Amino acid sequence: MSKKKSKNKKKNTKLNQPRRESGRPQTLRQAQSVQTRHTGAAAPGDVRLSQCMIVKNEEKNIEKALGWARDYAFEQIVVDTGSTDRTVELAEGLGAKVYHFEWINDFSAAKNFAMDQAKGNWIAILDADEYMPLNDVRELMGVLKRLQSDPVKAKQYDSILNSWVHLDDNDNVIAVLTNQRIFRNSPELRYAGKIHESVKIKHKYFDATNLRIMHTGYSMSTFTETDKRKRNIKMLRDELEHDPNNPEMMIYLADSIKSAGTEESRAEAEQLYLKALACDTQANLAIKRLAYDFLIRRFLEKKEKKEKTIKLCDDALADLPGNIDYRYYRAFLNNQLGNYKLARDDLDKCERAFTDSNTVPETRILLPCPIPLFVQSRISASGMGDEQAVVTNSTIIKAMLADGKNRPETAEVYIKAMLHGSVSSDDVLAELADIYDFDDPRELIIVARAAKDSGAIGLAQHIMEIASGVM
Repeated sequence: MSKKKSKNKKKNTKLNQPRRESGRPQTLRQAQSVQTRHTGAAAPGDVRLSQCMIVKNEEKNIEKALGWARDYAFEQIVVDTGSTDRTVELAEGLGAKVYHFEWINDFSAAKNFAMDQAKGNWIAILDADEYMPLNDVRELMGVLKRLQSDPVKAKQYDSILNSWVHLDDNDNVIAVLTNQRIFRNSPELRYAGKIHESVKIKHKYFDATNLRIMHTGYSMSTFTETDKRKRNIKMLRDELEHDPNNPEMMIYLADSIKSAGTEESRAEAEQLYLKALACDTQANLAIKRLAYDFLIRRFLEKKEKKEKTIKLCDDALADLPGNIDYRYYRAFLNNQLGNYKLARDDLDKCERAFTDSNTVPETRILLPCPIPLFVQSRISASGMGDEQAVVTNSTIIKAMLADGKNRPETAEVYIKAMLHGSVSSDDVLAELADIYDFDDPRELIIVARAAKDSGAIGLAQHIMEIASGVM
């Protein structure tokens, strides 16, 4: 089933069976039949971490994907599913054990095959566009050693719950979520699901959300891969046809469909998300979040759906109390409805999530810059007549703008938050003029670009008119 390129290629074992002449599996049943799963004979406290990944045409990522674990992993296993670039050559040159797996439209089968090769007592299975910062790797090894050394914890914990940090094309944090990618090497812990696969944990996970896995796969360039999107949609429709009442497949299908960016695709996605939330069978909460995020953002500006959207926020917080985005959305809606005290309560809790914790809170909209939080706090303070809080929040906003003055994305976040909060363009310009030199065309161009990128085209044109007058 596998073929490892080396001078010892003749020393085949049962691991390499059944074979075609190509050395690749003929069927899914054959792929899943490999039973050479190793837990190793490590002494208590001895951590042997096997890094595993499946790849295809990842020559631009493979060095970074292997580099983070090179000095810590007991072994590095790369399973190639049909690369036509230099991925295999580069992985072998970096010292990884390279195996080949014939792609059969099943991510779980490929990942399980990779895990089957692992001989360590722990497995880290990250994608090629993911990595761990080195400080976090060192801390991870300490966590695993403590779990490995404690006879009670050694039996209690199957996996590590870590933070999952999404980065844009400029390495800015655009979202912080949680997931599990580090597992004890046990035959019971294997992936299920042909697409959007997950491991069913048998016992408990160890909460180590201070440890981060950085994910570059949600950068804007990723969304241009239309062939991958079409492939995923076909696979998900096939899965849903066989299991029509599966809410997770509905949500994943909706998530793929909406990425087409048309109103027709968003409307179809909306119906799938609503149907998934109404299912008697509950979806995994991390997956359910995708439905909440889309529906709340889609309904946020619709006056006739404000109460329904608040109810969605309530439901989301009941399911995912650690995600502060839903408090922010609820506060935004309550500000619009004039419920300033309710809004302020939620906003204060959002702020405390940043200040009272050693870990970054789970959010997709308040990073990398939490300006929207303080814009809404200023609105609720103004509505309550709390002038001191208005001044305090204004000072914080201006400090954040000044700190990110040379980065158009900071001004973009500010402009979006202000206009989204129904603040007039004149008030936006007045506050920006306190930070930027409106007599300097270069600074005006930064602001104009930020306005354009925020979707405020009229404001961008007005700023360019000001710029042309001072050139």
